[in-house]
Amino acid sequence: MGSKKLNMEEKTCALTLLVQGMPGKCVVEELTVNRRSIYSQKMEAAKLEPNTIPPLKPGSGGKK
Repeated sequence: MGSKKLNMEEKTCALTLLVQGMPGKCVVEELTVNRRSIYSQKMEAAKLEPNTIPPLKPGSGGKK
C-alpha cells in the first residue's frame, strides 16, 4: 500500500495541532499518515514565516 500524501487542508490541520501542543504521535494517528510526513512538514514549517504553510512538491497531485 502506498503512502498517503498530505493535501493543503491536512497540512494546515497537522501544523495547527502541533502548534497547539499535540504530540506528533497523536497527530499521526489523527490524520492516519506516516510519522515521517509530519516530521517533514514540521521541519519545513520551521524555515517559513509564521502563518504560512509549506508548499506542495512540484508535480505532486498531477494526473497519472
